[in-house]
Amino acid sequence: MIGDSVDSIWGVMDIHPRTNFPDIRKKCAIQTSKGSLLIIPREGSSLVRFYIELATGTPVKNVVLDDLHAAAKSILHPYKLEIASTPWWSVYAIGQRLADNFTRDDRVFLTGDACHTHSPKAGQGMNVSLQDGYNIGWKLAAVLKKQASIDLLKTYAERKQIAADLINFDREFAKSFSGKTKSSGDKSFSDIFVEAGQYTAGLATRYDASLITNPEGGNPSLAEKIVVGMRFPSTQVVRFCDARPVQLMTALPSDGRWRIILFVGGVDNDAQYQSLQNVSSGPKILLGSFNLLTYP
Repeated sequence: MIGDSVDSIWGVMDIHPRTNFPDIRKKCAIQTSKGSLLIIPREGSSLVRFYIELATGTPVKNVVLDDLHAAAKSILHPYKLEIASTPWWSVYAIGQRLADNFTRDDRVFLTGDACHTHSPKAGQGMNVSLQDGYNIGWKLAAVLKKQASIDLLKTYAERKQIAADLINFDREFAKSFSGKTKSSGDKSFSDIFVEAGQYTAGLATRYDASLITNPEGGNPSLAEKIVVGMRFPSTQVVRFCDARPVQLMTALPSDGRWRIILFVGGVDNDAQYQSLQNVSSGPKILLGSFNLLTYP
């Protein structure tokens, strides 16, 4: 792992809070002269996660839970905070590191924290790690089922650039979160937070040209909103068989099958409908199943 640790020390804890702070059940970032605090409501319960900035140079091993409680109360002041219980807590120094290789001979593969580490501020630890696993997972399955050449596994290297981009983003995000960007040319944290929304949602990943990605091929005018190398976008559609509105990705479960998506226009037009019929009955494509989805 190549990289370094910065001098930023953070505490994290899951708490049951009693407070008059109005946004305790919303994700929010707070910057004050006493430090910075990130609030993330935990799923399905009254738990709330606090990420708390501690004083620079604080020895990690000397921090106790009372220190985190006191820091959180100080940052939230003048709002009141009582902590009924703290089921879990930890303290860490931010480290941003990247493995020099994600694979050895395309037989051993690293994913997630084994090959990239960064701060948790943007919530990308599990997100990017799961994408690593998904990426190598479907490729391994295709090779083992003899649907693809073993050369397909070489394309897993595309994840290294994604991890490098993440660490560069994390450096800027963590710095701005701590309120250490003071020059007039720097963007405010709120601006960075909003602009990074698509990235942190995992929708901005784009892969370069490879064995399976051909950004220069095809006719982009056929599907102007589809960017080759990026995740297929989801939108609400109506399934024709039962008139049920669903998200497009719900109709495309990750079960190992390959799918062809046809943008045929309005099928109430005779010419368009005939074009669709010609594709579905043509000799070049064998359709195992057929779903007609309409965009409302």
